Amino acid sequence: MRIEKLPTEWNVFSEEADNKMSLVNTVRFLERVSEQVAEASIEGLILHLDLSALDKANSELIAQFVMLQSNLVRTNGRLRIINANAELKSSFDVVMLDKIISITYIGIDPDDESDSDYGDEE
Repeated sequence: MRIEKLPTEWNVFSEEADNKMSLVNTVRFLERVSEQVAEASIEGLILHLDLSALDKANSELIAQFVMLQSNLVRTNGRLRIINANAELKSSFDVVMLDKIISITYIGIDPDDESDSDYGDEE
């Protein structure tokens, strides 16, 4: 994974290598990002997490998404998962992740998933 930081927006991008080693390195990377978010305490920070290169998700990875969201909410920030592929949708649906985090999927019309975004305004 790699990260680009702007003053009020951070963009995290998945890479093909993130699918290896049972996602261990990906989980560790997101743990560090979560710590950085907490330390930075940037009011209104938006973190876009681009999962276009990620093929799978496990419970540890999903837990990191929840931790990121928790850290961001403390300063009125928000996590937005973008470009998730359809294979990840079933993993996210099981834990109803879309009820707490905005998620957009590749190839799925956002109008068909109107309940996945809980009213964020652009």
